[in-house]
Amino acid sequence: MMVKEYWIWLTQLKGIGPILQKKLLDKFGSPESIYLASGTELMTIAGINNKTVEKIQASKSLEQARRILDRTEKQNIRLLTYHDSLYPVQVKDFSKAPVLFYYRGNLWPNSTGVGIVGARRCTDYGKQVTKEAATFLAKQDIPVISGMAKGIDSYAHTACLKAGGFTIAILGCGVDVCYPAEHRGLMDRIAEEGVLLSEYPPQTRVRAEHFPQRNTWIAAWSNKLLIVEAGEKSGALITAQLAEKQNRQVLAVPGQIYSQESTGCNQLIHKGAKIYLHPNQLLLDSGQKKHERRINSNEAHRNKRVNEIPPLSQIEKEIYDHLSPIPQSVEQLAGILGSNPSALLRILCAMELEGKIELLAGGMVRRH
Repeated sequence: MMVKEYWIWLTQLKGIGPILQKKLLDKFGSPESIYLASGTELMTIAGINNKTVEKIQASKSLEQARRILDRTEKQNIRLLTYHDSLYPVQVKDFSKAPVLFYYRGNLWPNSTGVGIVGARRCTDYGKQVTKEAATFLAKQDIPVISGMAKGIDSYAHTACLKAGGFTIAILGCGVDVCYPAEHRGLMDRIAEEGVLLSEYPPQTRVRAEHFPQRNTWIAAWSNKLLIVEAGEKSGALITAQLAEKQNRQVLAVPGQIYSQESTGCNQLIHKGAKIYLHPNQLLLDSGQKKHERRINSNEAHRNKRVNEIPPLSQIEKEIYDHLSPIPQSVEQLAGILGSNPSALLRILCAMELEGKIELLAGGMVRRH
């Protein structure tokens, strides 16, 4: 327990970021040794001045670190430290890679894989491409990396899980915070059969400035990155830029030139990104290893869950009872149920992710 406390303490030091934290680790070997170091010893590190030493020595309380550690233990949240063998070497290549990630689930060796990201408001075309790609990767034992956002991200995670694959959702909040709220079922399943991962401690709420950092770690964990659909100024394009800077191969799905959802992808292709035409392009290069499955007591349970549809909640049952294989409009269904169309659509999106219903083009919905 004591070792974990010091890792958390190190990340909570104000004004001391990952680059300096790693310099300290290189010199002293462990967070506990940093904690115990004298001012004179600390001053031997390049980049540390009297002001920084004062900050470190004035922050010797472990109270906050112990509170965070207590939350992690109560919620089965684990710590991935910079010295852990499970911490991917290629993630360490990012100069600002944090010395500590928090995660829920089972992080296995060689957890890097293929990132799939894209538009929150995606088309049926985007959904189809995403499902095919994620299913293919799952069957190849290649992890699917994404950010659990609405749209393409969520379809990537869901399709991977349905095919019995391994997926990592990298979050811009604590791994105990569900965002968006309607992805609670998906989040729980990822925690059970994949990994939820974040650099932020438990109970950290969503903030806009967290998402660029989240995108950085999606790029870092990806050997290749597939952009399915993206607007002209989307987060997916930022992720693509980050991946290119680290010499990751970026593939973009071509789309209609009049489609707003395809503007970003078409621009990427125009600027030199590889055009995506077939899932075989996502196979890892010979020098990259596939995901190593650990055969354990959960494997039979994992296999049993493939293609399993979760039970309907009370509100979902009411919706399902008013649907048929014949498509009807979401607005019409909202009128029948006396529901707000926007609120209903959020529930329908979650139901589609779990394979309970099918959303169609033109705002139509039907049961399978």
